[in-house]
Formats: sequence, structure tokens, C-alpha cells
Amino acid sequence: MDITRREEDYLEAIYEITKRKSKAGTMDLAEYLNVKPASVTEMLQKLRAKGLVYYKKYEGVYLTKEGKNLAHAVRERHETIRELLKYLQVPVEIAQKDACIMEHNLNPLTIIQLKKFIAFIKKCPKQGPLWLDHFKTYSKTGKFECIEKGECEKI
Repeated sequence: MDITRREEDYLEAIYEITKRKSKAGTMDLAEYLNVKPASVTEMLQKLRAKGLVYYKKYEGVYLTKEGKNLAHAVRERHETIRELLKYLQVPVEIAQKDACIMEHNLNPLTIIQLKKFIAFIKKCPKQGPLWLDHFKTYSKTGKFECIEKGECEKI
């Protein structure tokens, strides 16, 4: 099924809202996505036609099983990219926004490898690999302190 980037954004928003509430309302989605309620209604009708949401006017919306699966996949891609950007020392607010942009365009194989890379970093002993600490320092100072300290050979 062809899903647009905007449709993915709506599915992800519904997913996030319905984690806190049983159904998402039109106003909830309009506020979450910073759009007009009429735009939300139009999109919900499209998503309902694709079988991704259960929606009745004035009664709210929630995801079908297929909608949940798609929303979960989008959310997982988003979290993976955001986590990588944080390791790259991108500020949290920027990482969040950039992940929203990037999550729609990466090949699934790329996402798999990013997940593996992040898992590798997280499971390295002593709170992460030494090279990651050197990268943090380099990001802040522009200097390769490990060279000055003779530690780069140990990486």
C-alpha cells in the first residue's frame, strides 16, 4: 500500500495520542500536527478509506491493526534516527525535528543497520566505546585530544 509522508505523520500522531487516551479527537490531532481541524477530517477520511483507522465524525479515531503496525514502524524509525543524531551530538530539539524529516525517506535496510549500530554502541562496555567519548570532545572543541594524549591507537 502506498502511504504518503503526511499520512505517516497522521498515523504516528494518532499512535502517540492513543497511548494516552483510547481515541484521538480531531482537535487533538489538529493541535498535535499544527493543522486546521478541516485538514484533519479530510485526512482521516482518506486513512479510513485505506483501512488504517476507525473513524466516525464526532466520535474520534483509533488505529486498525494495519494502521498500528504502520504507525509503530514509523515511530521506531523516528526513534532510531533521533538516537543516532543524539550520538552525533545533535541537540535534542534539532534531532527530534530532523528525525521527523528523515524517517520517511530511508531504505528499510538502512534503518536495520542504524538499529544495529546503536545497539552496538549501547552494549559496549564501560558506558560506551572510548571513540565515542573522543568524538564528543572533538564535537565540542574541534581537537583530536586522543592524538595529544596518545590514546587514538587504543581505539
